Amino acid sequence: MEISALFDSLMGTWGDDILIWAVAAVTACIGLIALVNVLDIFIGSGNSNEAG
Repeated sequence: MEISALFDSLMGTWGDDILIWAVAAVTACIGLIALVNVLDIFIGSGNSNEAG
């Protein structure tokens, strides 16, 4: 089997699904990091007066 035929078969049938899931996974990771940062800001702002 040629390498070009292998890539054509991978990208033809389920390559689009892999690409969509990869983009969704990266987007979910970025969203999770943003959520953790926002929660850290809100939780940290309540204790900022005690720290001095």
